Amino acid sequence: MKNMKWALALACVLPVLGYAQQNYTLQGAVGKLDKPAKAYLRLNYDGKERIDSVDMKNGKFEFKGSIPSPMEAHLRIIHDNAPFDPAKPPKQDILPFFIESATIKFVAADSIKHAKISGSPLNTENERVNTMLKPIYDQYEVLNNEYKAKSLADQQDPKYIKTLEDRANAIQQQTIDAKLDYVAKNPKSYMALMAFNSTLPPEFDALKAEKIFATLDPSLQNSILGKDLAKRIALVKKTSEGVEAQDFTQPDVNGKPVKLSDYRGKYVLIDFWASWCAPCRRENPNLVKSYAKYQKQGFEILGVSMDKAADKAKWLKAIEDDGLSWKQVGDLKGWENEAGVMYDVKAIPMNFLVDPNGKIIAKYLRGEELDKKLAEIFSK
Repeated sequence: MKNMKWALALACVLPVLGYAQQNYTLQGAVGKLDKPAKAYLRLNYDGKERIDSVDMKNGKFEFKGSIPSPMEAHLRIIHDNAPFDPAKPPKQDILPFFIESATIKFVAADSIKHAKISGSPLNTENERVNTMLKPIYDQYEVLNNEYKAKSLADQQDPKYIKTLEDRANAIQQQTIDAKLDYVAKNPKSYMALMAFNSTLPPEFDALKAEKIFATLDPSLQNSILGKDLAKRIALVKKTSEGVEAQDFTQPDVNGKPVKLSDYRGKYVLIDFWASWCAPCRRENPNLVKSYAKYQKQGFEILGVSMDKAADKAKWLKAIEDDGLSWKQVGDLKGWENEAGVMYDVKAIPMNFLVDPNGKIIAKYLRGEELDKKLAEIFSK
């Protein structure tokens, strides 16, 4: 691993009110680019990608249109019409920005990615938020540089990697706290909705998130992003601790259907993983240890593969290589695995511990946390 990257890996009854249709005008001036150069605008909402394009004329372009609410968008400039050469792919000249009801201007000397944006309160606020968060994000770069300066042996040392993960987690929590503070102070700002959405990892507390979401202005709740976020919170609530685990059926390695409800009467860990997932493979020895220790006391594991059909052989080999003796299932649809979608699995490894009555009692148990939880259960 040559480089280590750190990142944060987002039922509400909504008011009837929402954003009115947003009319926008985008005006750009990028040097003196002319035909065949073209400008492209890309939007993505309601599950559809929308792309518009115009010819560049003496460096200028203009787009006009409407959107249902503010949202993220991208501008791209194709500088010429040279045929694609795989050996010399063109440089990507792309600018992500926020589109809203305004006349937004973009000015750059040579490329859109270096453009200065004016006329847009939302993009101005985005710059302010980024400036506020930059000192925190810079701490990740310190970790990256430290990691790259280490020897290969140190980079592969589990103890050292653990210290990096602990420090990265502390930075992540600092980022989340700063964003939530911004949300609390700016409940009517679209950037507050963006900031809140970015604080929610795959294993977030849905009940807590629902309360924070309710503090946001109704217009934000009814924006495209707000509605998507409300759906996600509702979905994650279905996998919160204390609720009944949703039943599912998946084929095992031999094609035989296996139901989660087949495990009623036992404690079962639903483990979502994949053969290509390095963190999953590092976690497997912990699962093997816990399974050997507690299986006879009524503990089971149901492995659910997020592999694709083309990788079935790799999946089977990983099961053998890692010594996974419990039942393994998977419909081999990758991230579209039906059980994974049902449980809103956006990152792996991810797991859910279900009690003998079929209720979720814990989730995201990694490392020693699983063994501690099982010790607590079986010592009673």
